[in-house]
Amino acid sequence: MPSSLRGLRPHPTRLDLAVTLLMTALGLVLARSNYLEGPTATPEEGGPFVVSVWVIPAFLLITLPLLWRSTAPRAALGAVVLALAVHAVLFGEIVRCGVAFPTIGFLAFAAATLGPRARRQGLTLAIVATLLVGVFDALSANVLVVGMPVTLVSFGLGLLAASRSRMVARLRDQTDELQHARDERARLEVATDRADLSGELDALLQQRLSTLAALAQDGGALADGAEAAATLARIEQESRATLNDMRQLVGSLRGTDGAIATAPMPTLTSLEALVVRTRGPRSRVVVEGDPRVLPPGVELSAYRIVEHLIGALDDAPGVEVRVGFAADRLELRVQGNQRRRGEFASNLAKARARVELHDGTLSSRSSGQRIETTATLPMLARA
Repeated sequence: MPSSLRGLRPHPTRLDLAVTLLMTALGLVLARSNYLEGPTATPEEGGPFVVSVWVIPAFLLITLPLLWRSTAPRAALGAVVLALAVHAVLFGEIVRCGVAFPTIGFLAFAAATLGPRARRQGLTLAIVATLLVGVFDALSANVLVVGMPVTLVSFGLGLLAASRSRMVARLRDQTDELQHARDERARLEVATDRADLSGELDALLQQRLSTLAALAQDGGALADGAEAAATLARIEQESRATLNDMRQLVGSLRGTDGAIATAPMPTLTSLEALVVRTRGPRSRVVVEGDPRVLPPGVELSAYRIVEHLIGALDDAPGVEVRVGFAADRLELRVQGNQRRRGEFASNLAKARARVELHDGTLSSRSSGQRIETTATLPMLARA
């Protein structure tokens, strides 16, 4: 947008209308006073200008430009200069300062919000209008002692308001940029976590395939048909379980570095050590329901979900983790004091990505400084 159009509005506002009506009413009162108290001798009779009844509507020429205070303050100031010149020609020395100076002040304030060139032109027009009032006002040029400061102070206040508006706009833009950067960081952290999950999946598959290979080798060495059939049935069961875990976890998680984790995969039995290590001995893990063996993929995801939800809390002790075993689901509840909004949202996004891999749900509720997040993973007990 060109600088000369900066700060303008497309249409007059209600404030413009209210200011115009107020100044018009003041102008009409002042015009009536001029008419009633003005001289009656004509210039041909050796007296000053005759103040005719037309002085009353003529004051509208000075106040009506206020309607364009927000849309075209520079043009409005030009119209006021022209109106004051016409006034001086038609009515000579009458009292105009009471309405002219406030009108010029309002328009000078608005002109100060324009671009540099338009701003200078607006200030020039405001000064010219002020001088016209000082030269042709019935109260003599002494009114400039009041009028000129009013114009300059109004213009200065307009500059301050424009500067503040620009600062607010910059802060708003920076806030939007920071929000975008925070969202992008959260997305990248989720992507990184998914890449880590890919490495963990490799380790899981290695472990399960090693078990299958050992079973197959043992089954091939058996001579008894019944024992061999039982071994093959177990191999089939383990294979199906492995395929089910892969369907739950793999998605589009494969990373680019191909690194394979070598450390033992964490399980739910490792949660207490995790909580004590990260949040101190005053934190605790509570197990509810009937604990049982879960598919390795579910155990791994449950551990990571709790790890992310703990990461969403601040470092204060008193974190509580509840692991609930139900017939058809695993419920994980983590309660503590919430971190700053950005860090909380990032960790919550990573936990949600894990939950969605198992078609689960994630919800949070807060009470004062405390927040409780619940993750639910649907499942069936393994035979």
